[in-house]
Amino acid sequence: AAMAADRVSVAVLLAAALLFFAGVVRGAGVRSRLVGGPQPIEDPENDEGLERALQFAMTAYNRASNDMYTSRVVRIISAQRQIVAGVKYIMEVEIARTTCTKPATDIQHCAFHEEPQMAKHTICNFVVLTVPWRNQVELLESKCQ
Repeated sequence: AAMAADRVSVAVLLAAALLFFAGVVRGAGVRSRLVGGPQPIEDPENDEGLERALQFAMTAYNRASNDMYTSRVVRIISAQRQIVAGVKYIMEVEIARTTCTKPATDIQHCAFHEEPQMAKHTICNFVVLTVPWRNQVELLESKCQ
C-alpha cells in the first residue's frame, strides 16, 4: 500500500509540474519577464535599470574615446531588456559632445556644444549585461557610427 501511495504522489507531482510549465509557456505572451527574447522597454526615460546600464556604457565610451570633450546621451532611440542569467540591456542612442572637458564628474549637467561640427552627433549601439546578485556589470558591445 505504501508503494502505491508513493506512485500516486509522484504522479500528482509530475502532473502539477506539467501544468505549471504549460501555464508558464502559455503565459509567456502575457508575462514578458521570463527568460527569452529581448522585450522593448516601454518607458525608457524612467527605467532605473536602463539608466544605470546607459551610464555604465557612456562612462566606458568616454574613457575609451580620445576626445578631449565628454559625450553624453541626447536621446534614447530604442531600448530593450532581455532576461538571461542577469539582465541584458540593448540600447540604441544618439550621443553628442558636451562643453565639459575630461575628466568630467557630473556629465548630466554639461551643456551640449551649439555648433554642429563641435557637437558631433553620433548614433551608438550598446549592450550591457547586469548580474545584480554577483554585483557585476559588463559592456558586451559598443558600436558607434
